[in-house]
Amino acid sequence: MKELKIGVVGFSRNAFDKVAARNILQQEFANLRARHPQKVIEIVSGYTAMGIPLIAYELAVEFGFITTGFSAKQANRVRSGRFPVDKVMLHGERFGDESEQFVRYIDALIRVGGGKQSRHETALFKQLHAHRPLERLLKEFEVDWYGKT
Repeated sequence: MKELKIGVVGFSRNAFDKVAARNILQQEFANLRARHPQKVIEIVSGYTAMGIPLIAYELAVEFGFITTGFSAKQANRVRSGRFPVDKVMLHGERFGDESEQFVRYIDALIRVGGGKQSRHETALFKQLHAHRPLERLLKEFEVDWYGKT
């Protein structure tokens, strides 16, 4: 069975509109399931148990998707803890060290808000796939942020 690896990036802290973010990801995951009923879908995110990664993993479990934590070793030391994912892929020491390997690993990307690293990874993904139409490979959404900038 063919596997489809979907990266999900966005806010890694919790000061954002979680209801809007969950609704966006729920709709995107439902679309993935409908468009690819025969594929094994793997949701790849930042391994931490907060923010967009937590929402993505919770929904992935509901949909029966595989969960993969893709991060740097620094994820082992975050206060929020780590989501109990199916697969763990650690690259580098500090957050951001894994970005290039992450965008090479995934087939498509969903960004829901996010800060510097999420936007950097989105830019890397666009560069890597510049020769292809991005409409089906990249979905970008903004949600309200309530924290300090």
